[in-house]
Amino acid sequence: MSNRVYVGNLAWGVSWQDLKDHMREAGEVQYSKVLTDRDGRSKGCGIVEFSTVEGAQDAIEKLTDTELKGRKIFVREDREDGKRGGGAGGDRPPREPRAPRADPTPAEGGDSAPASDKVEGSQLFIGNLSWDTTWQELKEHFNTVGDVQYSNVAVGRDGRKKGFGFIRFATAEEASTAIEKMNGVEFMGRPLEVRLDNKA
Repeated sequence: MSNRVYVGNLAWGVSWQDLKDHMREAGEVQYSKVLTDRDGRSKGCGIVEFSTVEGAQDAIEKLTDTELKGRKIFVREDREDGKRGGGAGGDRPPREPRAPRADPTPAEGGDSAPASDKVEGSQLFIGNLSWDTTWQELKEHFNTVGDVQYSNVAVGRDGRKKGFGFIRFATAEEASTAIEKMNGVEFMGRPLEVRLDNKA
């Protein structure tokens, strides 16, 4: 457990200062950041770093499902600790974004598990993605419902994203939960289509 938490389902108008003030209820906040896209628009999620691990744990226990500017937020441990770029932050400069990973296939993908380890019924097709969505952001979103083994956003030969991608979970049960909880739910301004990948 680290002293950083990921906060999701933020209202678009929430600033890093609003986020910091809200999260202070759990402990002393060292740093807060609202993740933004290239145009400076909020992605509806953020990162908060507490001075102690206990503060982060209290935030997860006490502030999940609390309301901030009209929306119930969720709080979990930041599993991508220190690997994110792009955000409006306060109190100290944001970390440098990590360099994109080279991928020989026509897709943006990462954290791939060997195909032989794939469990039947564990891979999902994700449709209606925002053109701005990266595989990292897709993975972070679906990590809230299970252990994502692989995330990938389809890209055409011209380098443009196709608006769909794939997520593979460790188990078929997690994939089923993701369909129930994520299908039709808005992500980066668009309602997602989430279903089993019949070609997997």
